[in-house]
Amino acid sequence: MKEWRVRPALVMLFLILALAVPSPVFGEGPGTGGRQIRLEDEPAGPYLLRVVSSPTPPRVESLYLEVRVTEAASGREVTDASVWTRADYEDGQAPSIEVEAVHAIAPIPTEYASHLPVSRSGTWSITITVDGPQGQGEASLLIQILEPTSISAFISVGLPVAGLAALAVIFYLLQRRYALTSD
Repeated sequence: MKEWRVRPALVMLFLILALAVPSPVFGEGPGTGGRQIRLEDEPAGPYLLRVVSSPTPPRVESLYLEVRVTEAASGREVTDASVWTRADYEDGQAPSIEVEAVHAIAPIPTEYASHLPVSRSGTWSITITVDGPQGQGEASLLIQILEPTSISAFISVGLPVAGLAALAVIFYLLQRRYALTSD
């Protein structure tokens, strides 16, 4: 009978240890939180640009851009250009950020992608500059950046953890009550 009582204690200990291990509770990167097309076939010199941002809505420290470059004349995708993304703060003073968009982090290998770690909430002017075989082009757009929120992390992680803890306490109390009545 004592062996049976040890197993629930081990299971509970395992659950407590598993829940105590720290882990990141926020998502980043392409597609996390949804994606939004910002520009579609936007002229940029001899090119047309398609720009997609994620997450939706964009948040401080987390603006990810995917850029597709096509030749305006032929519609052929351009994969051998130099693509730069620049973010300039419109609502006051903040340092500008310029990052090269590369194929390595793009979800589609023929596209370019960059992560712009914008430092403040507000309106940012995003400029995409392309320098390729057909020449140079540039397109701009405005993106509203929101403050990061952590309430969703507390809700999505805190409530299940609290529920599991409550179930563990109820399980323990029921096991203890059963053990007292059976003796």
